[in-house]
Amino acid sequence: MSYDESKATDLLFVIDGSRSMRGKLHSSGMAKMNMVKTGLLNFVAERWPVSYFPWPTRLGVSFYRLLGTPGSTQIEVVVPLNPAPASLELYRLDQMQCKGGSPLVDAVKYAIENMADSMRKEKVIKLVSDGGNDGEPVKSIAGSLKASPFEVDVIELSNEASKELRDIATLTGGSYSRPHSLSDFEKAIRA
Repeated sequence: MSYDESKATDLLFVIDGSRSMRGKLHSSGMAKMNMVKTGLLNFVAERWPVSYFPWPTRLGVSFYRLLGTPGSTQIEVVVPLNPAPASLELYRLDQMQCKGGSPLVDAVKYAIENMADSMRKEKVIKLVSDGGNDGEPVKSIAGSLKASPFEVDVIELSNEASKELRDIATLTGGSYSRPHSLSDFEKAIRA
């Protein structure tokens, strides 16, 4: 299958893998991480039903968490954006465990740095979190977020809205959504 490279997209999901993602959304009764895993697998099944190449949208999936004392940020790459894998090994999603804290600012910095290597015209970052932040405050990087060439679309899976997540979307010009069900989450990742 051929496609117009000028319309090709890199789509990077950066997902909160902290222990609070084990919790349930009151509105759906579903565990936040189960919603993420199910929604991502459904998203992939719709777009890449047989093979990953040659499709115009390339996918990256990473989990972030803060581990140890003192805490250090850990980014686990499930599907690398660059270089693109030969196939989407999303079975690895089931191996991702929720543990540790949530270094929100480090995750956003990672996403922006990772996307900077992309040669595609369209570049989309989707940050999925429940709003926890165990690191430096988002306001400490407000200037660099405003200057970022990439919009960060924020999908918040929480029972109470987070000002910091809204700030990330606002400062980068991205969208903000707070889904209350699996179908809402799937709409947010498709948007």
